[in-house]
Amino acid sequence: MKRIIIAFFFYLLILSVKAGQKPNVIIILSDDQGYGDFSCHGNPVLQTPALDRLYNQSIRLDNFHVAPLSTPTRGQLMTGLDAMHNKASTVLSGCCMMRRDIVTMPEVFARNGYKTGIFGKWHLGDTYPDRPMDRGFQKCVWFKGWGLLSEAEFDNDYYRTRYLDSLVTRQSEKYCTDLWFEKAMDWMDSMSGKGQPFFTYISLNAAHAPCYALKEDFSTYSGKVDEKTASFFGMIRGIDRNVDRLDKWLEEKGLKENTVVVFMNDNGGTGGIQVYNADMRGEKGSVYDGGHRAACFIRWPKGGLGIPRTVHNASEIQDLLPTFMDMFHFRRTSADEFDGVSLMPAILSPEKKAKERLFVVQQDIHFNPVKYNSCVVFDSWRLVGKEELYDLSKDPGQKNNVAGQYPEILHKMSAFYENWWIGVYKGKGQYMPIVVGSDKENPVILTSADWIEAGPNTQWKVAMAKDSIQGHWILDVKTGGKYRVELSRWPFHLNRALTNAGPLVAVGGTSLAKGRMLSVSSGCVTLNNQTPVEIQSTANATKISTEMDLPEGRNTLNAIFKDKQGKFLCGAYFVRLERISK
Repeated sequence: MKRIIIAFFFYLLILSVKAGQKPNVIIILSDDQGYGDFSCHGNPVLQTPALDRLYNQSIRLDNFHVAPLSTPTRGQLMTGLDAMHNKASTVLSGCCMMRRDIVTMPEVFARNGYKTGIFGKWHLGDTYPDRPMDRGFQKCVWFKGWGLLSEAEFDNDYYRTRYLDSLVTRQSEKYCTDLWFEKAMDWMDSMSGKGQPFFTYISLNAAHAPCYALKEDFSTYSGKVDEKTASFFGMIRGIDRNVDRLDKWLEEKGLKENTVVVFMNDNGGTGGIQVYNADMRGEKGSVYDGGHRAACFIRWPKGGLGIPRTVHNASEIQDLLPTFMDMFHFRRTSADEFDGVSLMPAILSPEKKAKERLFVVQQDIHFNPVKYNSCVVFDSWRLVGKEELYDLSKDPGQKNNVAGQYPEILHKMSAFYENWWIGVYKGKGQYMPIVVGSDKENPVILTSADWIEAGPNTQWKVAMAKDSIQGHWILDVKTGGKYRVELSRWPFHLNRALTNAGPLVAVGGTSLAKGRMLSVSSGCVTLNNQTPVEIQSTANATKISTEMDLPEGRNTLNAIFKDKQGKFLCGAYFVRLERISK
C-alpha cells in the first residue's frame, strides 16, 4: 500500500510538470550561522521568528550534514559530489574551484526550462571559466572571494555594498543582506511576470566575521550578550527579517504555494557557540557534529510532501541536487553522476526503514588532504578520525568513545572510509589552474587567495604584511605570447602606493585591519622556477610592471616584493596578467 501511495505522489508531480506548472525554487544559504543559532533549535537568547515559522511549515532534515567550511559546502551543493571529488575542497590555498567537466545545479535547472539567478556569495572561483555565469547562472548579482573584506573584496563595505552585476561593478547604498534579498526579489518579480519558472540561489555572507550588523539589529541584543556576540546575533536578525520579507512577497505575488523554499546554514557554529551550541561538540572547522551538522528546512505547500515534520534519516548537502531531479522529474543524462542520493523516499515515506547508508565528511584544511581528518556518518553513529566511535542516540555531545564496545560497527565504518579514501585520493594534486590569456577574460587579476600550499590567507594578513607569507599560482595559459605583468600590494582600483599602510575604513564605515608601511624598492617575478626577473620600483608607485613571454599550457608564477637591500618583504598579493600579443 505504501508503494502505491508513493507512486501516486510521483504521478501527481509528473502531471504538474507536464502541465507547465513548474514550481519555482529558492535556496537560501547563510554563512557561519550554526545549527544552534535558531530559536526553533532551542537558543535561549537569539530569536528567529521568521525562520521558526519556516521550520514549522517545512520538512525538517534533522540529521543533515554539510562541510566544516564554506567553499566545500558550496561546491557540494552545486554538484551533488563530495568536495574532494568535485575539487572545491577547502577555503583558499588554490582549492576553491570546481572541476570543469561536471554538471552544476543551475545547469540542470536551465536545461529543464528554468531561469537561474545567484544573489550574494559564490566563492567557487573569481575568474573565467569558474565564475557563476560560467557555471550555469544567467542572472548574477555577486561578489568575489570569501566575503566583503576578503582578498578580492579588500575594501568592500557591509553598509554600502559594492557588487558585480554579471561583470559590471556597481555601488549600492544598501546593507549587504538587504541588498541580496532585494535584488533577488526584483529579478523573481520580473520572471514571475513573464510566467517564467525560476531557480534562485540567495547565498549570504552574513553572519560571517567580521560581524557588522545594522544598528537596529545590533541594539536588539546589546546588553544581553557581549558586543561581539550582539553583532553576530544582529546579523542573524537581519537574515530573519529578510526571510520574513521574502515570505510576505511570495504571498502577495501568489507564488508561495508552488514555490520550494530551502533554508540551510553552511557549516558549524562560530560567533554564538558560547551562548548555545545545541549540546554538540565542535564548531566550524571541526569533524565533530558541531562542525558540520546543519539546519535544512524544505517547504513546498503544493508539492504533496505531506504535513510539516522532522525527518531523522542521515542526509547531506550533496543529496539536494539528486533530490530536486527526483522531486521535479528532471530527466537524467549520462553526465549526471552524484555522490548524494535522492531524499524523496525518506520524505514521502518517513515511517519506512531507510536503506542502510554511510557517507563521509572530510575536513581538508590545506592543499594536501589529511587522511582521517574526517567523520563517517552512519545513522546515529559517528566515526571521528580513525578510532573514535560515538553513538549520538545516547551521547549527542560525543563525550564517550565506544569503539572498544562495538568492534563490528567500528570495522564497518572504517572499511567504508578506506574505500572512499581510495576513490577520492587518486585525484590528489589535480586542482584547477587559473585560466589566463583567454578571449573570455583578459586581463586576469590573481590574488593571494589562490596561492598554492601557502595556507590560509585573509585580509588580516594579506596586504597588511603582518606575516612573511608568499605563495605561487598555477596557471593554464590558453594563448602563449607576450604578457604585461603588474604587481601590487593592494587591489588595483585603490591606486594606493606600494609603500603605504592600508586604508582604515571603507566607504560606508566598515573598519579595515590596520596595515603598515613597507619600504618596497623592487618586485621579483619567477616563472616556472626559472631565473627571477627583478623590476625596480619608483617613488610612490602603485604597482610594478614588466612584460614577459608566457608559454601556452601549465605554468607556475611567483611574485614578491623586496627592499633596497634585496631582502624579501612580502608576496605580491595582487597580480594582473594581460595578454598583449601572440
